[in-house]
Amino acid sequence: MMKYIQKFTCWAVYVGISFSIITNIAPFSDPTYAEDSSLGIVMRRGHLRVGIDAAIGGPYMFWNAQTQFYDGFELEILQEIAARLNIEPRPINIPWTTQPENLSSRQVDLLLSAREEGALENGDTKGKFIESLPYYRSAQRLLIRSDGTQVKSLRDMIGKRVGVVANSGGAAIAETYNKNRGNAIRLFSSRDLDRMIIQLRDRQLDAMILDEPVAVWQVRNNPNFIIVGEPLIPIRLVAIINKDDVSLKKAIDKALTEMIQDGKLEQILKRWNLWESQKTLKSAKDLPASVLAIITPYSVYR
Repeated sequence: MMKYIQKFTCWAVYVGISFSIITNIAPFSDPTYAEDSSLGIVMRRGHLRVGIDAAIGGPYMFWNAQTQFYDGFELEILQEIAARLNIEPRPINIPWTTQPENLSSRQVDLLLSAREEGALENGDTKGKFIESLPYYRSAQRLLIRSDGTQVKSLRDMIGKRVGVVANSGGAAIAETYNKNRGNAIRLFSSRDLDRMIIQLRDRQLDAMILDEPVAVWQVRNNPNFIIVGEPLIPIRLVAIINKDDVSLKKAIDKALTEMIQDGKLEQILKRWNLWESQKTLKSAKDLPASVLAIITPYSVYR
């Protein structure tokens, strides 16, 4: 038993998840997962129906015109989970805002679509779902042109033209900063990310505040962009499962645990240039309540 606990303690330190959280997760030693029939139904069906939204874009999940199929680091994680369950992954493209309804009505088995830890624990969705172990820790980052190195933090954005995705974590940060500093930042909010990227490139914007994976993706595809400053308001990403589907959740958690322990998750994230920050970021759940109050009501794709 002590050997079992030591293994999970090392894993908890590795991914920045507290030991108290890990010990609250039931062991995976029972292969039958007898609490309910959710896993058995999936196994008999032979495929896992997963709600995704390709409109979220790279590097989360997107349509790859060359392969004529979905692509992204979340797709690779999904494929690996399914492989470890010896079933087929079946991504189902659903608009992000309606995904919880589709999950609740059991049109899909789970959601793996840039879902933040705790984001569905309020409003109409409170108490309806459970979360998997985290598979990634995101944050908000400052994206600028490589010739705009005078911007290195929020303080440097005073008087600058800053773009944010409407109703996003980045928007929450900028709006809160402006509220406390008398609209010091010239804020431009839009749901059209591609248009704002062009505006940044063409010097109509001085900086953007974006989800870290999105910022990394933009740098990867545009050598004239760089990321500056410290990560802002880290938060974990999780898969979402119906609250009664405990056996399916345990199977997903077991697969994710194995992926962390054998290095497969690290391998996937490195392939998408998303691994380095995972060694230092802490979850938003470790942040003061005053900071959490800024970000909790928001999600990048709401």
